[in-house]
Amino acid sequence: MVEQLTALAGAMPGELALALALFALTAALVAGGVPGVIIPLSFSSGALLGGWLGMLVIVAGTLAGSQALFLVVRHLLHERMRRRLGERLARFEHYFDKRGILYIVGLRVVGAPHLLVTGGSALVRLRPAHFAVATVLGFLPVIALTAMAGSAV
Repeated sequence: MVEQLTALAGAMPGELALALALFALTAALVAGGVPGVIIPLSFSSGALLGGWLGMLVIVAGTLAGSQALFLVVRHLLHERMRRRLGERLARFEHYFDKRGILYIVGLRVVGAPHLLVTGGSALVRLRPAHFAVATVLGFLPVIALTAMAGSAV
């Protein structure tokens, strides 16, 4: 993947274009629920753009992709899943009302599947802004570490 991004960097006119391409790639893969993309993208972004800019690009792309997936699930699948899950979702929602943001942060930090965390969060009563804050806080440690590691290469 690093070789492909390096080739892409050579074809684009400048660091800004590379940053926008990495942002768009990250947002698209995260919104699509593709597993295991954040660490390699963070590392690659850190190597190509430097630690701080690489970290910012991946955080922004992850946030955009997560919010897109959250809103799609909330608006397109919410009612169908609520009917299907019924009482099980109501019990889950009771706990989520009290500590939902902490649950999201914790699940992100320990590496729970993004698709499950985002989809589950979209099914309960949680504001999109609260989901966004929890997502950034949960993903920030791994993105920061890997982007900085990539910048050291």
